[in-house]
Amino acid sequence: MDAAAAKSNTEEKKSKGTNSSKRRRFNGEADDDEAEEEEEQCDMEVWETLRKSFRQVQSVLDQNRALIQQANDNHQSRVQDNLVKNVDLIRQINAASYCAGQDR
Repeated sequence: MDAAAAKSNTEEKKSKGTNSSKRRRFNGEADDDEAEEEEEQCDMEVWETLRKSFRQVQSVLDQNRALIQQANDNHQSRVQDNLVKNVDLIRQINAASYCAGQDR
């Protein structure tokens, strides 16, 4: 094969390769769109899960804040009965924290 024929043959192969890659890209667009939709759906599910988890965590934090405030008030009062109540309050705080850690 002479140089001109080889060059022509190479250009023809490049042209076919370009067309087939265009076809792949065209056919792949549907796949890309589906993948994007699946990814967006997954992102929405992840955000929803995070939002629910943050609500649960915030609830535990709010409960603990109230229990800690009560324990502080009891401690500052220095009344014997209130100090005894702190034992139960501290157990409740620890239990809430422990249970929250178990959900992970």
